[in-house]
Amino acid sequence: MVIDMKILITNDDGIHAPGIKALANAFKNKHDIIVVAPDTERSAASHGVISMRGISYKKETDYDYLAYSASGLPADCVKLAVLHILNNKNPDLILSGINMGTNLSTDVIYSGTVSAAFEGIYMGIPSIAVSASYKTTDEKFDEAAQFILQNLDKMLKLNLPITSALNINYPTHVPKVLGTKIAPLGRHLYDGGFTKHNDGLILGGNPLPPSEQDKDTDAYWFYKGYVALTPVQNDRNDYATLKKLGEDF
Repeated sequence: MVIDMKILITNDDGIHAPGIKALANAFKNKHDIIVVAPDTERSAASHGVISMRGISYKKETDYDYLAYSASGLPADCVKLAVLHILNNKNPDLILSGINMGTNLSTDVIYSGTVSAAFEGIYMGIPSIAVSASYKTTDEKFDEAAQFILQNLDKMLKLNLPITSALNINYPTHVPKVLGTKIAPLGRHLYDGGFTKHNDGLILGGNPLPPSEQDKDTDAYWFYKGYVALTPVQNDRNDYATLKKLGEDF
């Protein structure tokens, strides 16, 4: 087992969320961890960053590991940790999560959890995003965190290029995990839409099971009870169309 890695842990659910606590508690005795996370929930923040206004942060004293809360978004927390708190000393690994709710398939477009991992690979740091089923209990978060800890060696030995992060969805909705599957992103659709909420509207809805079109994708295997692992990257070039169009307009 790889030991004594310097690991930065972050999330988008906030510093006090049960998922990030489970991850920190699982890793704190075997690795040198630092937690830097938003001071409140920043779900669906995508890869946003706060610019042209200040970000504040403070050391949290309620935990038996080094932890800071920050007023920024998940990607801000990665930048703040590496460039300021760690004084430009890259950690060996970034873990983002454990998110309360899935980040499957097209969810990664909106996810602050996954975007924190994307920020990590932008900075040349191997990064893993971890999410779990909705309505996850503390015990299930602990189970997911132990899975990451126990399988970290295997994940690192995948030797992903530094341009790729690993997106993991752990199925806490099933009595027993059936195994692991490496699978591509597909579509993750939701029912419902906007509903009235106080003085405005709120976007809601429940995830729909994958259709036949999305067979063998991460969502397909996740809902069958498998841990879904997907290498993801920031590169948004459409290479097939670029090749087709050529160089001249």
